[in-house]
Amino acid sequence: MAEKKNESFETKMTALEDIVKKLDEDEVSLEESLKLYQQGVELSSECDRILKDAELKVESLNKKEANQDADE
Repeated sequence: MAEKKNESFETKMTALEDIVKKLDEDEVSLEESLKLYQQGVELSSECDRILKDAELKVESLNKKEANQDADE
């Protein structure tokens, strides 16, 4: 599954939830389960990266604000 840069975090999480639901079904073949699992791992990694990037941005903004407050 190629990463789609324009997909939002929420879209990726919804896709991940759909994969989990499909994997919970008993009718999924082993091959399909492996494919879904791989897609889920990729989506999970992408979501983790997005969250880490957001955390870094928040930390940067907080430091910037703290520096501005210290200068006043």
